Amino acid sequence: MLKYSYAILTALALVCFSLQTHADTAALEQRIAELEARLTKVEGLLDEKLADDRWKEPILWSRITKDMTETDVRKLLGKPARVETAIFTTWFYHKTSRDHSHVWFDEGKVLGWEGLDR
Repeated sequence: MLKYSYAILTALALVCFSLQTHADTAALEQRIAELEARLTKVEGLLDEKLADDRWKEPILWSRITKDMTETDVRKLLGKPARVETAIFTTWFYHKTSRDHSHVWFDEGKVLGWEGLDR
């Protein structure tokens, strides 16, 4: 009878431990997901902040290729100072001059550019 009681107590302890471990694992997984989401948000904010003057690097302009997407150009050069849409969409990176530092897009793809590398 004592062996039987010991076996039942051991089984109950294992079940309780297993349930607690499962709850702890679920809580940790939830916390990890929350922290990953926060990290992604902070990285995005940091990228935007550091991107303000990134367009001034001539080497980055030399990496532009025809048919790059707007997303690719934004990742490379950062947010443009101004966007104009007419026949083509033009992203201007220099705040006051229309003579240099701009990228033309047609249907979301690079058509041409005039940057610091030229």
